[in-house]
Amino acid sequence: MFKKLLIIVFVFSLLLGCSPKETAEPTSFSILFNQRETSPYKADWLILQEYQKLQNVSFVVSIGDDSDYGTAITQTFESGNIHDIVLKVWPDTVESYAANGLLLPFSDYEDLMPNFMAYIKTHDLQAELDKLRNNNGKYYILPGYQREIQVQQWAYRRDAFEQNNLETPTTYDELFDALVTLKGIYPDSTPITAIWGGAHLFAMMGANYGIPAGWNGTSHYNANTDTWQYSPATDNYHEMLRFLNRCYAAGILDPDFFTQSDEDFQAKIEGGQALVSVTWITSGLSEWNDKLEANGVLGGNWEPLPVMASTNGISALPAVDPFRKGLVVPARVVNEPYFEALIKFLDWAVYSEEGRTLTTWGVEGVTYEETATGKAFLPDIQTSKNPEGTINIEKTYGLNLIFDLNENEAYEDSRKPADIVAFLQRSLDNNETAEPKPLLKLDANALEAIRIIDEKLVPYVDETRTAFIKGDLNVDTDWEEYISQLEIRGYLTLQEIWNTNWSAQKK
Repeated sequence: MFKKLLIIVFVFSLLLGCSPKETAEPTSFSILFNQRETSPYKADWLILQEYQKLQNVSFVVSIGDDSDYGTAITQTFESGNIHDIVLKVWPDTVESYAANGLLLPFSDYEDLMPNFMAYIKTHDLQAELDKLRNNNGKYYILPGYQREIQVQQWAYRRDAFEQNNLETPTTYDELFDALVTLKGIYPDSTPITAIWGGAHLFAMMGANYGIPAGWNGTSHYNANTDTWQYSPATDNYHEMLRFLNRCYAAGILDPDFFTQSDEDFQAKIEGGQALVSVTWITSGLSEWNDKLEANGVLGGNWEPLPVMASTNGISALPAVDPFRKGLVVPARVVNEPYFEALIKFLDWAVYSEEGRTLTTWGVEGVTYEETATGKAFLPDIQTSKNPEGTINIEKTYGLNLIFDLNENEAYEDSRKPADIVAFLQRSLDNNETAEPKPLLKLDANALEAIRIIDEKLVPYVDETRTAFIKGDLNVDTDWEEYISQLEIRGYLTLQEIWNTNWSAQKK
């Protein structure tokens, strides 16, 4: 069941410290906030005190459960009583609400957002910002930005390869041969394993075959033909399944990865059975290695594995859209007496250097200090590099939670182990991340039609994918019938909807 929104109201009656820099009068904004279970909302968070101290701003906060935050957003939009600020909204979800007149077009008020405009210019994001414009030429979201560094990467047991005189694989064929050899040496191993029904593994492999797969979806933009295709019906998807079937038949693909729990996955990673997987490497892999040692695998060493070339020669990681979750405000705020104060506050909190420093590093002398090499957290602050710290800045102070829309590069890199920073920089320098597909804008009617078609397509595609990989269906002789069944379930209509809207969008 969907969790109800809990309304928490707090108002600071006294000013804290110096005079506000932006707003002349105390101002309170209502806000929808995605609360995480690990860092529950607190009205006395340091960051909230700083917002009032520096900007004379306080909030009326509605809590949405982060695990079901999309529902919270839908509920507030459909209630007719939208908060002044709705946080953590994906750019591709706002168009229908904007078309219905519910959202404020930020593009009409760029003169009130000097920090935002400077940020767009500094990061050369004007072309990306233009992609967010609706057919009327306006954009309705203040987007968050991230570097196009893919932190989801392949990982492998480097020690197992080195101890058996096996080179680090650079292609899928080399990976296959090496893992067949290792399976012979370690018969109890499950060389390639994954979780979440393979959604993550399929996404990573799909990029290697030039298509979206797994949780990257099914809409594939073919730049060569300037058309949209249903990726599970493409030759590249066919080739991906052919390789996965080959791995399954050879005994190097974990037969349980379709259904295994997180606990089972972790047991294989940390117990020495797994040799290759995909994961987020932001914090490094030392925790996996520590567990290996604790479980008696001396010298066990998980490391990131540079992206390999697939059997069709593509070397790529899933695309990273430079714009991530942003925020929206309702159209009604233009008539509120605090309208300009709201826009100016958001511009400062999200895009100014001062606002971004507060969101991530916190307050100098309280959470961080300036050093000869830049900012550094104080010794009592807990980080991945300082796990012995006693203070969790998110849970205790509310940092990195509310207006943390933009990536603070120095802050993000400070949290990563040095070898991970270097690995990701190498990946970025080598352009390993695929190009993002263009933003396809779909109206409410198109989205509803797609939803109806997907009800028939998605279960069938999931079922047959498993059957092709396990060999219950022959990946070659049964492929034609599979495509016929996709047609019966409407994939050509789906493509027609995408391409019709794409043609209209380009005009």
